[in-house]
Amino acid sequence: MTQIHAATHKHRVPAEHRVLGLDRRTFPPALFVVAIFLVWTVILPRVDAAIGWDDPVLAGEQLALTDSVVFTPTTGWDVEAGFRVDDESRRSGDATVAGKGVTFQVSSDTFEGTPDELLDQVEKVTSRTDDPTFRVDGDRTTLTTTSGESGVAQPYSSVTGDGVVAAFVIAGRGLKITAYGPPAQMTAAVDNIQTMIASIRTVDGNNP
Repeated sequence: MTQIHAATHKHRVPAEHRVLGLDRRTFPPALFVVAIFLVWTVILPRVDAAIGWDDPVLAGEQLALTDSVVFTPTTGWDVEAGFRVDDESRRSGDATVAGKGVTFQVSSDTFEGTPDELLDQVEKVTSRTDDPTFRVDGDRTTLTTTSGESGVAQPYSSVTGDGVVAAFVIAGRGLKITAYGPPAQMTAAVDNIQTMIASIRTVDGNNP
């Protein structure tokens, strides 16, 4: 009994270090962990939400989708992803611009089929993976850009809003174009969407 009592007493926290039965020497590390948790889960998300995206398209600016394919976003819309043609790095890639409550996205990949076949593939993949509520909601139409490139488009609907998906095959690259947003905003932005799609064209080495 004496040995057991001595061992228990040896591991007791001294009275001068106890607060409500807890070892107050453990408070600083614990408070540090709580502070980090609050910063990452509360403060940073609120700061991020409070900062508005502001990278507006200037008149005449173009985004490079590939080394030889560009398009002209609507002036005043914000560039959320993508590379401007006059970027000294000469980079290119998928692009996303947003304005008037509508998001307009263009992505590309190698493709050897027709625009109709690409749209079939896009709709199949989207309905199974990206958005299970995706539903084609109208007939396909033929689109022709101002430079003479032909593609197809079809409206759709989902829980995230109304949209249109279009497909082009240019210079061995399949271009998937989607525009989506609330119904009223989509209606208001239809001219901008059509103009951006029509602006898709090939260039020589990203030079306008």
